[in-house]
Amino acid sequence: MVHPQPAIAGETSAAPLPAAEASQADFRVEAITCDHVILSAAAHATGLSKENIVLSIGGRRFATLSPAAFLAVAPQAGGERSYFKIRIPTEISEAANRPDVELRLRSTGELIPNGLRKPLPGTRRARALVLIPAGSRYDHDKIRLHNWPVSRIIDTYSNIGDLMVYDSTLKMLGFETVEVGNITTFTDKDVDRYNSEFDFAFLRGSNFIHEYMEWERAGELIERLKIPVFAIGVGAQAETKRMITLPAQGLRVWQAIADHCGAIGVRGAYSAEVLAHNGIRNAEVVGCPSVFRRCQPALELNLKPAFDIRNIAFSLRRETSGNYARHIARYLEIQRDFMLRLDQESRMTVTLHGEREEKAFFFRDVERRAEAIASLRQQGWLTDENAAQMLRIYDSQLFFNTSVAQYDEFIRTQDFAVGYRVHGVLPALANGVPGMLVNYDERSAELAETFDIPLVEEESLAKASWRDIYTPEAFAPFQRTYKKRYAAMKAYLDRNGVPHRL
Repeated sequence: MVHPQPAIAGETSAAPLPAAEASQADFRVEAITCDHVILSAAAHATGLSKENIVLSIGGRRFATLSPAAFLAVAPQAGGERSYFKIRIPTEISEAANRPDVELRLRSTGELIPNGLRKPLPGTRRARALVLIPAGSRYDHDKIRLHNWPVSRIIDTYSNIGDLMVYDSTLKMLGFETVEVGNITTFTDKDVDRYNSEFDFAFLRGSNFIHEYMEWERAGELIERLKIPVFAIGVGAQAETKRMITLPAQGLRVWQAIADHCGAIGVRGAYSAEVLAHNGIRNAEVVGCPSVFRRCQPALELNLKPAFDIRNIAFSLRRETSGNYARHIARYLEIQRDFMLRLDQESRMTVTLHGEREEKAFFFRDVERRAEAIASLRQQGWLTDENAAQMLRIYDSQLFFNTSVAQYDEFIRTQDFAVGYRVHGVLPALANGVPGMLVNYDERSAELAETFDIPLVEEESLAKASWRDIYTPEAFAPFQRTYKKRYAAMKAYLDRNGVPHRL
């Protein structure tokens, strides 16, 4: 298992380590800024007291830094690495054309991993490059669907969760502007511009660690970038907790990202284990940005007694595949029947996150509604027995948001959120609404473990009422853990030099 990396706590005087021969593999550059470098050493690295670091700026050797120049940064108890802050002994301009900074071991001349980067600005607002966005950005840090005709919105599967996590990541980051990086048809000129005009690139949190991801030319692009590349809250996707062996294309991408940052920020221990299984060991558990979208270090849920719960948001997920659901037919049957019971027992609203048939109902497209009814019948979702209730729900109790801000506004009117969409529950929690995940795949289970979110077993929903699973006391662990996870995310961003607003 790969454990979370220790967080930065405070600076202390560096204590000399026992003398021994240093190895390039013992050290790693966590961040390079115009002002300082964060260097880490493995717990077993015993040669740091003798090892000097050669600093070059703009390709020219500038200084040799001895251990006396290192300020130890106190790790958390049980940490696997020690961290040191090294002030750069000269002033580096924060202009776009600032020079590269390079760090090598003097004893061997080896480049320290992640030790050749364009330094991050410390005071100027950064220009960011996003590698795989979702939706359209507006008002600096807000995301909505593209301005498409309604017919195209209905017919295109656009996962609202992708909008949520991208919007949440933007709200966490500090930046002047964000531009979409071309990972398909980029040219040498594009690469040169990215390296000269941008300060860092990032990959939003999503299910990017699995066997089926199509990366286009992302691996090649990342390898050619001189700016840092951050992945924040990414995760592995599987139907069960199994090790995933990445194909060559995916492995190339993750190795390139691992070489361009101090640590890859993953949503949970399972994702870190999958990366380690593929030889990538600089992963740190940070959770999901969607939980931190309000940028608040403490979070209080509006916990009502069960007899005061009226409005319940149920997040629907009919769209699935073999690496999401363990038993698809049973998964759909349990979900459908629980939704119908929930409708009988509360003022339920079904939140939509991408499926075409439901969007046809929501947008009241007469032709597509007829097609949707036929499709839902063919799939066995709509039956003669449930038709009256199901059509009433679909005609009057659906919610679909075309912007993330709309979801925030809606979810605050609810008393409880439960269902099959991670981004039907996480943003509810972020907005102070108690939310519960269903344990049907490893993503849900991993996030529940990371944040201590109440997790209901899928089979227990087969006959359950929502009153059987909801208690205010169930959310106490989440509220305690949230503060620790927020602090850990902030420490991770600080240590990696990521400009942020936490």
